[in-house]
Amino acid sequence: MAIYLSEHPEFFNNYPELLKTIKLIDHNDIPICGSNTLSLSGRIIKRVNKDKENLKNKLELFMEVSRANDEIHQHLFEIERLILKSTQLDQMVKQLVEAITLRFKIPYTLLFLVDDADHYMEHKLEERFSKRLNGILNFINQTTIDTWFNGKLKPVLNSEITTPSNIFDKTWDTKNIQSECIVPIINRAKICGAIALGATQPRHFHSGLRTEYLERMAERLAIAIDNILLIDRLQLERSAVPEKNRISA
Repeated sequence: MAIYLSEHPEFFNNYPELLKTIKLIDHNDIPICGSNTLSLSGRIIKRVNKDKENLKNKLELFMEVSRANDEIHQHLFEIERLILKSTQLDQMVKQLVEAITLRFKIPYTLLFLVDDADHYMEHKLEERFSKRLNGILNFINQTTIDTWFNGKLKPVLNSEITTPSNIFDKTWDTKNIQSECIVPIINRAKICGAIALGATQPRHFHSGLRTEYLERMAERLAIAIDNILLIDRLQLERSAVPEKNRISA
């Protein structure tokens, strides 16, 4: 205000009564004198310091988020490397579950594959592996898994499980699963399986959670399964050929 009046002295030409009133004010009656009210320069300094503190907090938050993202990507890279180098389905599933638990602190993981998918049926995967993996690997039909995702190819997150889960059924009740995430495994633009993750805390998974890294992991898993089945097919074909007819390496 003082700066404005200094730069515009003609202001009082329009308001002479105000100037007269100001002249009649006794300095002892001015409440600013002797009070704790900050001067203009003091308020500016306080505002600058506050802005600096807010900027510092924002920078620290940004660095924390950056470090967390780097850690997630490193974990993801290690899991991808692990599953892509696997040559046996049961070995890959066990290592995947162990890695997710260790690196992301998610206590429960299940893998589902569609049992009526042609490229799975011909390998008789359910017959060969379901009992060997103690319920970690499960086989379901296409209709059921499509209802899980409601026709969409995106993860489904349930933040607070209040009714029996479609994924972790009654046999899992003792595990106290409070929230879950179901990530589709997509092959040839079709859902051919899913990764189910269960947490014992409510809202561990929630609708606002970013799932890009989980979707990427599911993409790599689809590739890994295809690679394993290709190797499996080649081994079966090789074993079917009489030894005398095989071409020596």
